[in-house]
Amino acid sequence: MNSGILYILAAALLCSFCYIFSARFLLHHNSPIRMLILAQTLMMVMSLPALPFLFPFAEIQHGWRLAGLIAIWVMVFFIGQGCFFRAQGVFEASRLASLLGLKIIVLAVIYICFEHKALGLWQWVAVFLAASAGMLFNWSGSSKASPLGWLFLGITLICYSTADISETHLVLATQETGHGLMKSAFGATFLLYAVLGLVSLPIFFWMKPTKAQIIDAFPYALFWLASQILLLAGFAIVKPVFGNVILALRGVFSVLMGLLLARLGMGALDTKDIPPRKWIQRGVAALLMIVAIALYSGILSR
Repeated sequence: MNSGILYILAAALLCSFCYIFSARFLLHHNSPIRMLILAQTLMMVMSLPALPFLFPFAEIQHGWRLAGLIAIWVMVFFIGQGCFFRAQGVFEASRLASLLGLKIIVLAVIYICFEHKALGLWQWVAVFLAASAGMLFNWSGSSKASPLGWLFLGITLICYSTADISETHLVLATQETGHGLMKSAFGATFLLYAVLGLVSLPIFFWMKPTKAQIIDAFPYALFWLASQILLLAGFAIVKPVFGNVILALRGVFSVLMGLLLARLGMGALDTKDIPPRKWIQRGVAALLMIVAIALYSGILSR
């Protein structure tokens, strides 16, 4: 379990780098959808050449199961992203980021229903603590929105949770062929993002991106791909629910990264002026995240 926790902590740290590079892209090009499509295409370019050496196509016994997992993952990815962008038009960015913390609760419910595995009392406490911490971290007031806005948010959470479970099963299915954990994580990640990039390719050509946009999207794509490899390896060990409890710490890493950027004179990539009350709020959220990890892993419940 310890190695799984370390993998996900490393993935959370890399996600913080992703946020910085995404902020840099948006600062210059102001289009999250364009950044997403460019990143998916670049990840496909990085994944395809290595895929034959890392994924055991010839050794997979149930090809239909593999195809089903990939199809589900790609489908929920696009639906989830589409609903997320629609929700952005209803909720303020900081509030939406907070509400995404509810994903841990949604994921736990889906995991129990489809995996037929119950969580213990202290694990449920940890799930709600992690969700509360995620919401508290960026919370900036009430979240009044139309029922349609809440519907988009709900679909986003369900899709993101389903994607986590699907990709975990893909890694486990790859391991069943006798391959080690990391090779399976590399192979599964490269396969998923190769297929996703191929599906996104028509949109890429339709957008006609500039060379500068492609170059600016590359660091984000590279760090995101690396983070997903580590994340899938961690999910395979600790399972998606606990993995997302740990992953909640990426908010803390992102704030620390923002402070570092400000010290380096690159504050334009992150929020500069954060009031003391906000720092106290984030400090409490960080403590709740640490307690949640300890509770779920059994450290405090023994």
